[in-house]
Amino acid sequence: MYFRLSLVLAVMAALALLTFIRPARAEPEEIHYAPIENLERIDLALIGAARERIDLAAFDLTDRPVIDALISARRRGVALRIVLDPHENHAYERLSEIDGLIRLKAPGPFMHLKAYLIDRRVLRTGSANLTASGLKQQDNDLLVLRQPAAATAFAARFERIWAAARPLPRAAPAPPAAARSGCAIKGNINARGERLYHLPGGRGYDRVVIDTVRGERWFCSEREAVAAGWRRAGGR
Repeated sequence: MYFRLSLVLAVMAALALLTFIRPARAEPEEIHYAPIENLERIDLALIGAARERIDLAAFDLTDRPVIDALISARRRGVALRIVLDPHENHAYERLSEIDGLIRLKAPGPFMHLKAYLIDRRVLRTGSANLTASGLKQQDNDLLVLRQPAAATAFAARFERIWAAARPLPRAAPAPPAAARSGCAIKGNINARGERLYHLPGGRGYDRVVIDTVRGERWFCSEREAVAAGWRRAGGR
């Protein structure tokens, strides 16, 4: 009887030990789908939770709330690095506050990534571009991975892309076509609906793209722009 009781206790102790030393399970991955879900909200929550750093590689970055979240992260002290594909027309004006933290991928194949790493441990990836349509209107997926191996793999790849990438070009003189017409001042409407004009040689001038469908336009003089109800970008 004593032997059997001892054996039972020994088996129970062994099982308890195995339970104690069993490695912790990795957090399950998340997968979300647009348009049945608003993926923008997920991106905003992830970026808003960053405390140390964000490394982002994007084929297309134009979604205004996402850009604002990145700027807000930088303002609260989060280290930020962004690599963009040079073939796309990104929202450069809205990114102007953090343009020193942005690089363009080196010449070569498209960089089709839509991914970022939060605090070296949370990886966002998937098919959804960081655009309003990509996050809310198209059939796309968004994956959130919290596995160390996935984070490490992305971090290594990002470092190589970042090292080979080029800083954003600085403002250049007015484009020749605009200069020949004599109307080289760009009238742009920002996300808040403000009508701002940009002078040749000014910060971000060469990255402002005029969209006449939105009511944006060229001006031949500052007086003309002011008379039309526009104010100088960066002015009071």
